Amino acid sequence: MPMISNKFNFGPGRRLLLAYGLWIASSPALAQSMQVLGGSSFAKECFELSSTASMTGFASRSDVEVCDRAISYGSLKKKDLVATYVNRGVLQVAIEDYEAAVKDYNRAIELSDDTAEAYVNRGNMWFLVEKYPEAIADYDRALELGLHKAHIAMLNKGMALEGQGRLEEAREQYLAALAIVEDWPMAVRKLERVSNKIKRRQSSNDPE
Repeated sequence: MPMISNKFNFGPGRRLLLAYGLWIASSPALAQSMQVLGGSSFAKECFELSSTASMTGFASRSDVEVCDRAISYGSLKKKDLVATYVNRGVLQVAIEDYEAAVKDYNRAIELSDDTAEAYVNRGNMWFLVEKYPEAIADYDRALELGLHKAHIAMLNKGMALEGQGRLEEAREQYLAALAIVEDWPMAVRKLERVSNKIKRRQSSNDPE
């Protein structure tokens, strides 16, 4: 798959909506940070900050600068360098710097094309620009590579399928996510929503 463009054309209102929607339960899409096993204290702090951002949706430029120092001065081994690019990408999204996030995810994939977390996070960027086939391909690749939190990719893939109007397939993804994390509120809400959409569509197609 070609690398996603580093340029986006969000209008101010659209950018604000997406930045907010990225973190609320009814909208896309869950990010996943990547653990650093060695390396500098900066790299470990970058991981911790990105983990917080992936749960809260909030970060600061100073958080990103911690990752900058890890990459520039941390003398990281390849695996930890890849992880730090992914983690910085998560923070870039949280501060609404989508172009920088894409660059980080692309760089992680260039360094190691079997990094599941890079694909699921890049899939979120495809989702934001409504390129659903590309998002689905990245989520599928993350799952093929054994993404640790597979339910995240399944939920995000379900939202991309829903965006295409492929409601039954979206429903299957939400069910698959719930099979891993039972009673997950976010997946439950999305399952209810898509099930209602399916019912309405069936009703509109029924002859009177």
